[in-house]
Amino acid sequence: MAQNFEFTLPEKLNYGSNRHEILGTNSGGIVVMNAGKNLHFISLYSTDMKLNWKKSISLKEFGSVNIGKVILMADSALVFYTTQTKGMTLLKAAKVNSQLLLIRPSIIIDTLTSSTLQSVPKINYSVSNNKKRFLIYYEDLNTIEKRKLHAYCLDDLLNNKWKSEFIATEFKDPEIISAQIDDSIYCSFLLGENHIKNFRNDFPYNKLMLVSYNDSQQTFSTTVTEESGMILTEALLKQDISNHQILVAVLYALAPGIKSEGIIIYRYSFNGDLINKKLIPFSIDMLSSLTGNITTKRNDGFFSFQPSEMIIKKDGGLIFFAESHSVSTESFNSSGLGNFGGSSSLTVNYYHYDEILAYSISDTGKIEWSQVLHKKQQTEGDGGLFSSFSILIAPAALIIVFNDFITGMDMLSAFKLEADGKTSRLELFNATKKGLLPVSKAAKQISINEIVIPSLKKGYLQYLKISF
Repeated sequence: MAQNFEFTLPEKLNYGSNRHEILGTNSGGIVVMNAGKNLHFISLYSTDMKLNWKKSISLKEFGSVNIGKVILMADSALVFYTTQTKGMTLLKAAKVNSQLLLIRPSIIIDTLTSSTLQSVPKINYSVSNNKKRFLIYYEDLNTIEKRKLHAYCLDDLLNNKWKSEFIATEFKDPEIISAQIDDSIYCSFLLGENHIKNFRNDFPYNKLMLVSYNDSQQTFSTTVTEESGMILTEALLKQDISNHQILVAVLYALAPGIKSEGIIIYRYSFNGDLINKKLIPFSIDMLSSLTGNITTKRNDGFFSFQPSEMIIKKDGGLIFFAESHSVSTESFNSSGLGNFGGSSSLTVNYYHYDEILAYSISDTGKIEWSQVLHKKQQTEGDGGLFSSFSILIAPAALIIVFNDFITGMDMLSAFKLEADGKTSRLELFNATKKGLLPVSKAAKQISINEIVIPSLKKGYLQYLKISF
């Protein structure tokens, strides 16, 4: 598979800039955002990665502005942000044109806090398939007895379609996992009952709740699922637009810890009714593929795996990915200086992102194929920023892009995963020799065969476009 590479010129990072997001494309080219708490710049690059312009968004606000989300829509964009006034933190939205100028006045979505002493909740966003509806949701941090879910739906003209609140009374300690919204009348929230709180446990939930909101009737309906004797990881929630269904995928275990036993796939109607579920235990063959042991050993197992991606196929089936990642620590002792210092120690965190499990599962729950994609990624003190992977969905295959840290150098590599499960490994280029350090998991697909990846190295930012 041939690849073409194009790079932007290195740009010195501004102090406090900590978000580097590829927003997508418009008629002018490729749009990216570099932002911090009170710092936000949008840049437009041509298709050959030449900088056309860089500017800040004109929101006409007094005081500090913290941009939470920018969503491109053709040659305009919606900007969701918070600002403080008279001690209150307001959540607002604005619509800007391709030159980042206001098209219409900002609207206030909600007052998040009434005092600077209160914590601001994490705001989550979901966008419908055709970008006609936008969901904003968060947990109320100040509700003592039950966590309250706040949700707001806007259209592309910033009209407030609905706002609502929901309390999962069936759960003692509910947590919002994810949400999805479609272009019609349904919105789905996935909650977990955080019942298992053992230290170093990858399976915090013993129940899941799918909450469906029908905005034409302004009603909530709930479906609770619980598997006897099983506990669950974080789950993936996706819409199957073609078949008008909701799919949820999760890993399960039989006891707290880090060992997974298999996958559960739940399939719901858009109004929240459970259609079917499929339990898929990990096979002995998959365990042998994972460990390399023809005869499995007593301590072999699927350790530290978490769901990472779910791709819905046109026939109603899905491709599910899970990745093994963990953190290890090491302490180094050092003696004091001369007669004046005591001994001290330094603790170093190592971030491990290793094998990927890939399963193709039909709409009836049948395993069509399964693969273990072998990689080893270990980094030190970076929070795993340069590890993990991203996926390009090409017409005939999936391209899984990741950093391969070998012999002290970074080789940007990829797995090619074909429709029948056949895999091959590609070496794209030596990133170290090109002075790059790609953030593979922050990549974004911008066309059927193109992906853009940010690179952060020694205080400089670049963007890399790969055409397959």
